[in-house]
Amino acid sequence: MMDSRDDRLRRARRSLWRTVLIWMPLFIAAVGGSIFFFIAEAASDGGYGWVLPSVLIVFGSLFGFQGIQALRDLRGGTEVAAGFITRRWSKFDLGMRTSYLRIDRERIIRIDRVQWMTVDKDDYVEIEYYPASMVGVTVEKKEPPEGSDLPAAPAEPPAPEPDPLLIERE
Repeated sequence: MMDSRDDRLRRARRSLWRTVLIWMPLFIAAVGGSIFFFIAEAASDGGYGWVLPSVLIVFGSLFGFQGIQALRDLRGGTEVAAGFITRRWSKFDLGMRTSYLRIDRERIIRIDRVQWMTVDKDDYVEIEYYPASMVGVTVEKKEPPEGSDLPAAPAEPPAPEPDPLLIERE
């Protein structure tokens, strides 16, 4: 049974909301804690040290990156890209299998497993996705436009020539 575009869009938005609800509170807590400890260190003589606030700033920026990208996508809309699939793979991220497509060596898009299984490498697809977090909504196989070929694989580097000074002679 095929899902409609609206169902897939709703699932993708739910995934973005989940990302916001997980990462934004951690971002706010880390940044708030780092500000508190920076002020406490600056205001006192024998304070807490600079390591803890610095570590909190690093973690806060990592948490914030995830949450802010999802917020940007929730406020904005989707984009459509077309191209050849140059690579497809799946891996375990945080305990669950995540599937990815690379389109024309330009963008890597995360899609759901069902849509991932319907396409293969070197297929020409049109994909609707959220641009900031690169979460795919729909993937459709299309006929490639006239005159477009598969992207050329990068040339394999030539084998190195042996150094004549290192060749053993009899």
